[in-house]
Amino acid sequence: MTRQLVAAEAVFVGDLEQGSAEERAWRSRSIAPSEIAAIMERDSEGQAREDLLRRKAVGAGRPPMTNPHHPGLGWEKQPDLARTFAAEHPEYEVVTTGYWVSTERPWQRCWPHRVLVPAGHNAASGPAPIVATLTFRTTPHPLDKKGWGPDGSEQIPLAIYDHHQWLLDTFRLAQGYIIAYSGHDDETRTYRIGCTPSTSFGCALLAGNCCVNSLRSAATTRRVCDHG
Repeated sequence: MTRQLVAAEAVFVGDLEQGSAEERAWRSRSIAPSEIAAIMERDSEGQAREDLLRRKAVGAGRPPMTNPHHPGLGWEKQPDLARTFAAEHPEYEVVTTGYWVSTERPWQRCWPHRVLVPAGHNAASGPAPIVATLTFRTTPHPLDKKGWGPDGSEQIPLAIYDHHQWLLDTFRLAQGYIIAYSGHDDETRTYRIGCTPSTSFGCALLAGNCCVNSLRSAATTRRVCDHG
């Protein structure tokens, strides 16, 4: 984290190295935005709920993508996309950060791609308040074929919607931005999506809680077996 930040309903955990033992431990006992769609059994990327729970139970993460930084996937575009967004939204400062967890539900975590704070915040007055998130979604395919609606609309893929709502709820933010980029034709679309509590999201929180309880039960069983 490059500067001091504060959130109304979340606490900063740290800049954990992805794949480290500490980071895997956090993953095994918490639910991230990228996992909630699988837990709700509607992951458009194909991650199965039972596979996710099994991996968490043994302290493993999601299988790594094959060559995730291949230019066609657009991952290398994130810094440029962030700079363009900052130029188009001078009311914000775009900031990198690390792991955060909900103060109400410590098992609800996130690691946002970027967070937004008010431009011109005086660091001497205290940590900068996080007011929104900025998420990047890149694909080698045309955006229309991946379920993305027109630029500026609220039409986004269902699993991305679940991800976004989980992210906003962790911080208790009213809104966040998503930038979708297609490496197929170099097209970029920006979406401003608000936090919309619903029966569906209530089910997500319940499902997440049940998932964590299942993992705790499995861990307790393993300890009992290990000690005979």
